[in-house]
Amino acid sequence: MRAALRNVVFMGFGNIGQALAPLLRRRFGHVVVQVLDERMTPEQVAVAAEFGFEWQRACVCVDNFEALLRGRVGEGTLLLNLATSIDSLTLISWAQAQGAWYLDTCIDPWAYRDGELASGDNTNYRMRQAVIECQTAQRRSGVPLPTAVVAHGANPGMVSIFAKEALLRMARRWRPQPVAPVGRIEWAQLAQALGVRVIQVSERDTQSGAMPRAPGEFVNTWSVDGFIAEALQPVEMGWGSHETQGPWHASVCQHDIGDRCGVYAPQLGVHTRVKTRTPAAGEVTGWLISHNEAFSMASWLTLRDGDRVVYRPTVYYAYHPCDEAADSLALLEAGHRADVQAARVLKDEIVDGMDELGVLLLSDRYPALWFGSQLSIGRARALAPHNNATSLQVVGGVMGAIEWLLLHPMAGIVESEDLDHELLMRHAAPYWEPLVEAVFAWHPAGDAEAVSPAAERRWCLDQFIVSKALS
Repeated sequence: MRAALRNVVFMGFGNIGQALAPLLRRRFGHVVVQVLDERMTPEQVAVAAEFGFEWQRACVCVDNFEALLRGRVGEGTLLLNLATSIDSLTLISWAQAQGAWYLDTCIDPWAYRDGELASGDNTNYRMRQAVIECQTAQRRSGVPLPTAVVAHGANPGMVSIFAKEALLRMARRWRPQPVAPVGRIEWAQLAQALGVRVIQVSERDTQSGAMPRAPGEFVNTWSVDGFIAEALQPVEMGWGSHETQGPWHASVCQHDIGDRCGVYAPQLGVHTRVKTRTPAAGEVTGWLISHNEAFSMASWLTLRDGDRVVYRPTVYYAYHPCDEAADSLALLEAGHRADVQAARVLKDEIVDGMDELGVLLLSDRYPALWFGSQLSIGRARALAPHNNATSLQVVGGVMGAIEWLLLHPMAGIVESEDLDHELLMRHAAPYWEPLVEAVFAWHPAGDAEAVSPAAERRWCLDQFIVSKALS
């Protein structure tokens, strides 16, 4: 039975919150929507007014979140955490205690520690693990709790749904009479049977604006604060069972908690370049940026024999942002944000381009398969105001997750991999179209490797990295 949505509370009304506004109002009519944001610029106020949202200028923090949210949040409320540095785990537990639902697009702490490499405490793996431990405790208790969807936007989020779709498409191409998996073990067995060694979340954003980037200005197409925080975190990835040689194997740091599906390295994402490929852009050298889906996907696709891992793909995010954002990363070369003097999210000034975002499955048995979106700025604007291609992909994922949540209102904490992939494709994918499937012979080591027998290829991370080797 579908639950009824009574009201929605936004924490954060930046680019993504404003992008979600027209979709939410179009889908849920006159539902009461309230906005909390520390800035509420005239532009933000105008968008809130356009869609009939109530608003308050307020910075949600550890000392005031209960006072700000009490009276707004209760049964039938969807609490949307769309800000940077609002602790996900704290808000999940509090919202569930009020009988409310929760959704965010990434797992956040109250504050990031830029450039911290001394330990694994500043990693997305650790942040996710705290949520997973809470999820495990809740499930063991057997007490049903309101649904909290964590880390579900574009990536993390819909890319995990695309990974399932890509596995099914690869199976249809090369395996007779494939059977659709049902549970986690069956999905992992399918990936193993297909010889999938690497899953790259592969993105090339070509959107460009008419206004040049000013010296000291950091520009991108979704969130400046969010991208800076990611770029100044340690390099992280889901660690494949085949990663047995090379300097990265010797130098990565293992975690001592959780299922140990991920590792981190003592260098920052902003300093780490990696090869990937998309259908339109061809081979791309992007940045290896830490993301939650590297671990949720790797964990989902792990097979064990007792305590021994017998199969797991390597999973990571290979990102080439729009050219203005790529140039902006030079401001972080020193390992901190002190050189960033101004921030701007490209939206209305974009004149051309698309965000090509998908998953690239690399197999030791079959050609590479890429599945994902080639959403252009023109189509994004035609579908919804206050969006660029990047933001529409994010909020499209959010809208799909809300549809699932209302059909499963007492599921407790869930990740993207727990959601019904067919339902998400039906509700969210229309915001991402055109969706593209491409098959090609490609290997980061070059053409000779790409056309060599698949069984002879190596797929270790070292072959993809183009930054300086780890010491």
